[in-house]
Amino acid sequence: MTKMRRAGMAALALVAGLAACGTDQTRLETGREATAEVKALLRGLVHRGPRGAAPDPQQIAREALAANAGPLMLVSLEATKSTSVFGLRGENNGMRTWLSPSGQGVITRGGILAGTRGFGNDLMSSDIGPLIGAVQGRRTTALKIELRYLDGLGKERPLPLDCRTGTAAPTGYDFAGMRFEGTPVAVHCEGYGFTFDNSYIVSGAGTVLSSRQWIGPRLGYLTLQSLRN
Repeated sequence: MTKMRRAGMAALALVAGLAACGTDQTRLETGREATAEVKALLRGLVHRGPRGAAPDPQQIAREALAANAGPLMLVSLEATKSTSVFGLRGENNGMRTWLSPSGQGVITRGGILAGTRGFGNDLMSSDIGPLIGAVQGRRTTALKIELRYLDGLGKERPLPLDCRTGTAAPTGYDFAGMRFEGTPVAVHCEGYGFTFDNSYIVSGAGTVLSSRQWIGPRLGYLTLQSLRN
C-alpha cells in the first residue's frame, strides 16, 4: 500500500471517529481579545457530561446547533482530549477567526488551518496558498508551504515543508443528525526533521467538511468538524 493510499485511509478513519487576508501570509489576532458578545454566545456549549466521562461530540454539536444560528465548528485537540464548539467571530479576505468559550482561537482559510491562538506553542502565521488549492480541488500534486512559530525571543521562525497530496474514493457519513458526503484528501508533509499527515473530507463544491490537521510539533493535531458554515 502506498504512502498516499495509507494517508487516504487515515481520512476515512477520521470520519469513523467523528461519527462515534489577501495574501498567503497570515497575521492573526489573539483569541483573548474575544468580545463579550461572542463569549456570551458560546458560554455553556461545552458538554461536560458525568464526571470522568469522555465528552460526546454529537451531543455537543446538537446542543450548539439548537442554541445558535450562526456558523459553528466542533474542535477537538488530541493532546488534551478536549472538545468544544467554536463560533465564527469574524472574516477578513477569506480568513475566518473562530473562538471558543474560553477565548482560544482557530483561524482557517478555505477550511485549512492557518493559525491558532491561546493554546500555547501556537501556529502564529503561515503561507498555505498551494495547499488550499490542492485540497479544495481534490488534486494529487506536490507543493510547498511554510508554517511559523515563535522562538525563545518571541520572534517568528519559519518551518518550510515539502508536501504531497492524494485522494481516495468518495465517502459519506452521518454526524449530529446531518449527512456529509465528500472526497478524502490526504496530505503528507516533511521538512527539517518533522513529518506529519493531514486528512480532509472535501465536498463536491470544494468545502472542507471535516479534517485532522497538524498545528505544530508541541500541540500535535486538531480535529475539525464543520457544523454550520
